[in-house]
Amino acid sequence: MNKTLILDGAMGTELVNRGLELPLPIWSADANLTHPNIVKDIHSGYIQAGANIITTNTFRSTTWTYCKAGYSNIRARERAKESLLNAVDCARSSALDSIQIAGSITSIDDCYSPNKYPGKNVAEDSFNESMEWLTNAGLNLILFETMGNSQEIEVALTVAQNYEVDVWVSLIMKNGNQLLDGTSLLDLFLMMNNYNIDCLLNNCNQLETTLDCLDQFKNNEGIGKWGVYPNLGITDYGNDYFDTVTESNFRAGINLIIKMNPDVIGICCGSTPEHIRLLNSHLNKKEENEIKNKIL
Repeated sequence: MNKTLILDGAMGTELVNRGLELPLPIWSADANLTHPNIVKDIHSGYIQAGANIITTNTFRSTTWTYCKAGYSNIRARERAKESLLNAVDCARSSALDSIQIAGSITSIDDCYSPNKYPGKNVAEDSFNESMEWLTNAGLNLILFETMGNSQEIEVALTVAQNYEVDVWVSLIMKNGNQLLDGTSLLDLFLMMNNYNIDCLLNNCNQLETTLDCLDQFKNNEGIGKWGVYPNLGITDYGNDYFDTVTESNFRAGINLIIKMNPDVIGICCGSTPEHIRLLNSHLNKKEENEIKNKIL
């Protein structure tokens, strides 16, 4: 029996829960510089709750983001690299040897606005920069997450093939059949099957949208492993994730996902270590029942 791996929960909304202000576009990236102990504590909380994999707080640790915030090119690159390396240190100092660390990379611009994709040249430069920094820091698992533009995904995958790492790709959906930019999953999978992808995931959609698309993720023959980490918002996209689903709806949605036997499961925006603890509990009950059924 293959054990489902548990991915950690939200970082950004947890930082806000602990009193930090996270103005856009930098969002959570500066917390690695100003409040590393809080970042470490959040990682530790998820591990103690049962997470097998934690993601670095590098969602916005890019030169592009810091330039967008008004920094000069030179200073933006310096601050982005410092933020990223601090994030890796925060994750590494929190994790036991048995915990995997995934280097988080997302879309160049707003992940909820795929129309803001800045083009191939910018994307190549930014993804190469992040990949180089993360791999030089010793990470061998890269998670491209909340990816909603098919052209940007293809650039990210092309860049990633130049590095000897495991590549996970997590998509954000418009609905059960289309990527956020409107690309059909069928067309997207045909493109993605030309690349080496170790795990295909869906993230940062509300539970209802998540459940609508998962059959296609599970049945995609080109990529063996699949996973999911939905957000807890009551709507998609325009949401600060502090108005979240009820615990009963969370439990019901998670149980439906668990029955599909994902290789990886976690939770995105709006989640806390307590949600990971509940998730872990539901997974343990499922595995106990499977063992009992085999014995009987």
